[in-house]
Amino acid sequence: MEELIPAEYQDDLRELLAQGLDGPPRDYTAEHYLADGTRIPVEITSFPVPWNGRPARFSMVRDGQETPRRSTPPMSSSRSDVPQMTDGIPPVAGTAAHDFNNLLTVILAVAEQMQEGEGNPEQQAELIAKTVRNAQDMAQQRLLLGYQQQSRREQIQLNAVLSEQSDILTAVLGKDIDLEMDFDNDLWPVFADTLQWREVLLNLAMNARDAMPNGGAFVVSTRRALLAADDAELGLPHGRYVHLVIRDTGIGMSPETRLHAFEPYFSTKSRAKNSGLGLASVYGVIRQSGGGVRLTSSPGEGARFDIFIPAQDGAWSEAESGLVLLVEDADELRKLIQDFLTGRGYEVISCGSAEAAMQWARSLARRLDLIISDIILPDVTGDILVEQVRLRHPAAKVVLMSGQEQTLIHGPATEYAVCLQKPFSLHQLAKTISQLLKTSPGRPILGKI
Repeated sequence: MEELIPAEYQDDLRELLAQGLDGPPRDYTAEHYLADGTRIPVEITSFPVPWNGRPARFSMVRDGQETPRRSTPPMSSSRSDVPQMTDGIPPVAGTAAHDFNNLLTVILAVAEQMQEGEGNPEQQAELIAKTVRNAQDMAQQRLLLGYQQQSRREQIQLNAVLSEQSDILTAVLGKDIDLEMDFDNDLWPVFADTLQWREVLLNLAMNARDAMPNGGAFVVSTRRALLAADDAELGLPHGRYVHLVIRDTGIGMSPETRLHAFEPYFSTKSRAKNSGLGLASVYGVIRQSGGGVRLTSSPGEGARFDIFIPAQDGAWSEAESGLVLLVEDADELRKLIQDFLTGRGYEVISCGSAEAAMQWARSLARRLDLIISDIILPDVTGDILVEQVRLRHPAAKVVLMSGQEQTLIHGPATEYAVCLQKPFSLHQLAKTISQLLKTSPGRPILGKI
C-alpha cells in the first residue's frame, strides 16, 4: 500500500476495505504514486455487484489529471453553495451500481429462459449481446463524463429509442406480463440522451414487474402535447412537448409511497432487493432533459407516469448550445432556469453564490459562452463577479438579472452586459440569450431588456 498510496490517503482505502464486498457505493478522490514516484490525482468509484450468485465488488480507479481538482469529494459536501452541474440526480456510484445491475438482470432473465428451453436460442443470444453492448456504452459514458453526471444530448426520435428496447422489456417483464406500445407516428423530436432514456424505460419496467407478481400489462405510449399555460405542478413553461405515458396494472402505491417515490434511497422493498435509486434516477434524467413528470397511483389501481419533454419542432428546433454559468441565490428560480436552458440544449453550471461560481471559473478549462447572474448576491454583487470571471473567460457574454428597478450596474460591465428586469418570462430569457450569443464579441447588446 505504501508504494502506491501516499500516507494521507491510506485511511480512505482501509475504510473502503473494512466495509466488505457488500458495503455501500462510494466515490472519492485521492492521489497515487507512479513508478517514478510522481504523485497523480485519481478518482475512485466502487460499488457492490452480484457475481455467479455470490457477493462481489466492482472498483474503478481513473486518472484524474485532466479533471479539475476539488478540495472536497463531490458527494460528501452538504453545503448548498457547492456548484452542481445538475440537481436532483442521485450520487454517481449509486446510480452506476443500480444501472449496471439492471442490465445484469436482463442477462440473467434471458439466461434462465435459455436454461428452461423457452424461446429462440439465436434471438436470445443476440439479446444478451445487445445488452452487453448497452453496458459497454454506459461504461464508456461514465468514464468519459466522470463525476458530473452529464449527458450526451442530441436531437433524437423518442419512438425509435423506445421501440428498439421492446425485446429487452419482454425479457425483463416475463411471460405473465403483456407489453403494449402505442406511438404517435408524427411525434416531434426531442433533445435528450439516448442511453439515459433506455435506462428510464428499463427502470420503470422493472418497477412495474415487481408490482405485478400475478401478471398484468405494461403500457408505453407517446403523444404530442401543447401546454397552453405554464404548469406549476410540472415546473414547465407553456409550449410544445412530447408526452410519454408509462403505466402498469400493478398493486399501485399508497399516498405516502407516492409522495416519496422519487427520493433517492426511498424504497418499500428490502435493501437486499432494491437500492431505492430507480425512480430517483428516472426523475434525474427527466429533469436533466428539461422535462417534468406527474405520478398518478393508488392502491390496487396500478401506477401511471406522465412525462413531458420539450419538443424540438419549428422555432424550438433552432440549434442552441453552449456552456452557461448560472449564478442565482434563490434556489427555486435557479432550478427553474437551469431546467429550462438544459431542455433547450445548453449545458448549465448552476451555482448559488459568487464564491461557488469563481471556483468553477478558476478550474474550467473549456470555453465559457455565457454568464447569467443575479446582480444582488449574498457575498458580492453580480457585476463585480462577472468582471472577475471574464478575466479568465473574456469571450463570455453576460446577462445580469435584477429584481429592483433602481439597481445600477457599475464599472466595465456597463459596456458588455444585458440587464434583464425581474419578473421576466422564460421565453423572454431564451430570446435574450439567443440574440446575445449571435452577436460578435465586438458588438454586444447593451442596456436593459
